[in-house]
Amino acid sequence: MSVFESLPVRSGAPIFLREHLARLRAACARVGFTIDNESLTQCEDVLRNGNDGFARIYVTAGDGAVTSDFENCRVFIFVEPREPTPSRVYHRGYDLGICAEPHEPIFGGLKTANYWKNLDAFRRGVARQKNETLLFNPRGELISACMANAFIFQNEKLKTPALESGARDGVVREWIAKRREVEQCALTRDDLENADEIFLTSSWLGVMPVASLESRPLASMKLSRELNREFQREVFGIDAE
Repeated sequence: MSVFESLPVRSGAPIFLREHLARLRAACARVGFTIDNESLTQCEDVLRNGNDGFARIYVTAGDGAVTSDFENCRVFIFVEPREPTPSRVYHRGYDLGICAEPHEPIFGGLKTANYWKNLDAFRRGVARQKNETLLFNPRGELISACMANAFIFQNEKLKTPALESGARDGVVREWIAKRREVEQCALTRDDLENADEIFLTSSWLGVMPVASLESRPLASMKLSRELNREFQREVFGIDAE
């Protein structure tokens, strides 16, 4: 029983740490975990004195019986050495698949340790030569990709799944919404089929353009490449191609 946040660490700097810790506190409140603020505040010192890579901060239900209140929660930090995604991948764009089965995670919108269904869908997509796979709730509404939020650009309007559909209030999702007008709404497969552009966002990927959906090439990657350049420049100080 745990909730977690994940973020890149570059040159000793945990990226968007404040925003991730705010979401972790909100997740703990939602599931009933009691966590003292000092424990999370210390995460910054740990990450700044550690190695670069991809970090995950977990808060577990802690010690005690399964029927006890969650008053002895523990915080764990893991940092996985990982090289940044090559620029050629952003230039080429992702090939997306669609998961055929409905997806309904526990505590929709939260990152919990019960991530197996997401990873299983992701692995099955990779076996089909897809970089990521889109998930839909039982109502047929788009939730997200397995490990990223999703956006579509359709008829000059930028849209993303509403939180009520099961989407996660991701940090980069919020970054996009502060820089472009975004409609948060229920999106269906028809919306995806008619989209001019699709792109994914996550703390690790930033903004990833999408080249195709179920082998159908998309009309454009112009906006997503533009946003990726803005993100790389603002967050990492890199002039992306």
